[in-house]
Amino acid sequence: MKKSYQQKSWFIVGSLLLHTILFGLFWTSELFLQPTLPQDEYIEVTFTDSKQPLQQIVQQDEKSVNEVEPENAKFLSAKNQKINKETQAKQSGDFNNQIGQKTKIAKQAQSKKTKKLPTLQDLSPDSDWYVEKDVEEPRQQEVQAGNGPARSNDYLKDVKSGAQTLLNAREFVYYSYYNRIRNQLQQYWEPSIKVKFLKLVKSGRNIASSGDKLTKVLITLNNQGTLIKVQVVEESGVRDLDDAAIEAFQQAAPFPNPPKGIVEQDGTIKIRWDFVVEA
Repeated sequence: MKKSYQQKSWFIVGSLLLHTILFGLFWTSELFLQPTLPQDEYIEVTFTDSKQPLQQIVQQDEKSVNEVEPENAKFLSAKNQKINKETQAKQSGDFNNQIGQKTKIAKQAQSKKTKKLPTLQDLSPDSDWYVEKDVEEPRQQEVQAGNGPARSNDYLKDVKSGAQTLLNAREFVYYSYYNRIRNQLQQYWEPSIKVKFLKLVKSGRNIASSGDKLTKVLITLNNQGTLIKVQVVEESGVRDLDDAAIEAFQQAAPFPNPPKGIVEQDGTIKIRWDFVVEA
């Protein structure tokens, strides 16, 4: 009989919305997991349950507004930042601390065209989004060229909309490693999900667009950053979407040079990531 046990870990959760690619990265000190054995010759995929409190790690502009450490901040990031009122930009895009640089940001926005990615409604069989083409070739071209989603943003569930994204955040010492995983992973997630949707439609199947589709996965790395296990913590209800999430991690791995501080006593690293396809 499998036993559950409590184990201290560092975690990050990445939430990706298909039409904007949003991320929510989290840290927690405790997680209930099923014990696993090291896998040397293959990557194991299992299904498990997990409930834990999480502290969110967010992306941040290269230059913090003030580098002041806020009290009781619920966000962690690359640098300290204290804001009177937290807001998130209405449209997805890179974090931009726009105080004192609105003209500069406006010019940059005009020069950057963000590619609109499909929602579940766009991916219905009668949508104009579909074009007859080989579904494997676009995926290979995007990955080989290093092209993932052009711009990314964090999933900020309880933050009100505003002109720009400004958050209270405390500096997180392992931020750079987790952000590197994010950048590596997003090159594979979008092409993978597009391939899955195209194959679904060509096979005559459809996905109901009522409600977001969420896949939660937990990955285990060794102390070198090599992927040794994938666990599905929560299924989306659509197996093809779950498979796309698993495949994205398998293709993006390995994640070399992990900091020693996130390696557990058994020599592994646990990372949790959420994939969300918006309705």
